[in-house]
Amino acid sequence: MNHRRSGQRSPLNLSRPFADTFSHPRFFASVAIVCLSALAVHSLQAAPQQAGESTLEQPPATETAPAEEAKPIPPVTPALPGAPPLLPSQMKQSADPGQADLDEAVLKRIDAESNEDLEAVASLIESALAKGLDDENQSFAKKMLGSIQLQRGQGLAGAMTRMRGRRALQVRDEALRVLDQAIENDPGLAEAHMLIARLNLLPDGDEERIAKATSAAIELLQDDPKELSTAYLLRAMTQDDTDDQLADLSKAIELDPSNAEAVRQRAGLRMQNGDFDEAVEDLQKVLELDPTNEQIAAATVQQLVELDRADDALELLSKTIQARPSEGLYRLRALLYTNMDREDDALADLNKALAMQPKDPIALLQRAEISLRRDDVKDAKRDLDAAIDLAPQVEQLDQAIVVRCFIAVEEGRMADAINDMKILIDRSPDDVYRQLQLANLYLQDDRPRQAIDMLSGVLDRDPKNASVLRSRGDAYLAVGDHAEAIADYEKALTNLDEDNETDAIILPSVLNNLAWVLATSPKDEVRNGARSLELGLRAVEMTEESEGHILSTLAAGYAESGDFENAVKWSEKAVEAAKKELEEGASEESVQLKQLQEELESYRVKEPWREKQDTEENQIPLLSPDDLIDT
Repeated sequence: MNHRRSGQRSPLNLSRPFADTFSHPRFFASVAIVCLSALAVHSLQAAPQQAGESTLEQPPATETAPAEEAKPIPPVTPALPGAPPLLPSQMKQSADPGQADLDEAVLKRIDAESNEDLEAVASLIESALAKGLDDENQSFAKKMLGSIQLQRGQGLAGAMTRMRGRRALQVRDEALRVLDQAIENDPGLAEAHMLIARLNLLPDGDEERIAKATSAAIELLQDDPKELSTAYLLRAMTQDDTDDQLADLSKAIELDPSNAEAVRQRAGLRMQNGDFDEAVEDLQKVLELDPTNEQIAAATVQQLVELDRADDALELLSKTIQARPSEGLYRLRALLYTNMDREDDALADLNKALAMQPKDPIALLQRAEISLRRDDVKDAKRDLDAAIDLAPQVEQLDQAIVVRCFIAVEEGRMADAINDMKILIDRSPDDVYRQLQLANLYLQDDRPRQAIDMLSGVLDRDPKNASVLRSRGDAYLAVGDHAEAIADYEKALTNLDEDNETDAIILPSVLNNLAWVLATSPKDEVRNGARSLELGLRAVEMTEESEGHILSTLAAGYAESGDFENAVKWSEKAVEAAKKELEEGASEESVQLKQLQEELESYRVKEPWREKQDTEENQIPLLSPDDLIDT
């Protein structure tokens, strides 16, 4: 007799972590106007007058001016485009040896477009600085060099988006080197500081550099609230102290209330601190700022569900949908409804999602899952096939493989179901839940020893896992290894806490299965009527006398103890409970009414029940899809 409880449902699985989007700052404004202003300054620098040289000032023409022999006017020689013409007396060698290189750099900078052009300009400026400039021109030259280096750093950062792996990180390092040079030449380049911070957010970045760069940017961005808000957000990521993080995030939100990422991060921080009400307010604001962003909505719902605040998550989603309905939000709320065992509501939301977008394969997959939960294999197959027809790649999604697997289970195609579950485990080798599911499939296919091997491997890594111990105990029971089954059930009990919600779900089944084998094993050395009664009474109490197979176990305990009056009493209750379960739609296989009636007849003639279960191992080889021959 199968006294095992059905498997637990999968926990809500929402996509979590969301990643910060890497964005590049706008390009630095053109310095052409500054350059032209510098040209004018240079042209107005007076050359030292030599004795006897004319000042080139023409006396005003007057009628009384003495007549003189006309002298030729010296030729005018142009200096730089846009500057006043220079006369020979002004064409003295500059006192700055690097002036000529700087003048040429100014002209080339105006028309520079390519990286090669910029490098040529930078080389001229560096040459001018090396040769020597006066203080004013030196300051100007460094600022212009800094702007060129910033532009080069921005170009390198932009190129990274087209690269992958080590090459991208090498370009990142080169961009950081150039940006460091930029702020060395012009510490006031806020954009350079911000780009340094962003580049260090990438793998192997330096948090100290982020903190230093954002702090410098904060000093420089006082007139740009939005960019200043971003600087506070970036610096918050590097703060070790929670209060400092909150202060930076709150400042970021104060400067730019539309900074959704700052609001989201503050919500997460408040949750960690236990400030749930304030966190929920922030999460609601996140969805209000970006109601169609499914990643934000999913992350928000996930955080609330993990805090056992599914009702708050549902309220947030419902308000968001009311403000701006979308098929993605309907799908997300359907997932939440499913986790809350509100399948009718989930189905209604998926129908709305499909009404808005009839060719949505993900909504079809979700609806197929709900159909399986409702034992509607026909509709599940229809929706799965429709999803694959719309997008063939959907067939490779884990969600589609799960649906396909359990359709195969319902249709009795256990080899197909086992092969599909193996695919899922190969993708996630550490997923204990999937390994438990595969073990249960082995048991359903009469392959208990393969189930034992699978579960033993899990227990090697996690010897105190009560769920796995319970499942291996069931497998040992199936092959008649009752002593081993008892040992696993007892270990499971020592690791279960009745006050823990998750443990409380599986505890009755462990109590029941252990009580059953202690009362019904044909092996005299393992039976223990008193212990069976103790465990059986506890299981009945926890399930409020509602489950027929658990009432049956208590009856077996009384029979093993020689109290056939109580054995008959509880066996009759088990039969009545089973009939009620059938009336409510339970399957005959799960209720096993016939065996319960046989147990009752045994107790009426004062004979204890003995477990006749001894599964014969299924010897048919399991072929993978690649091994099958298409006929």
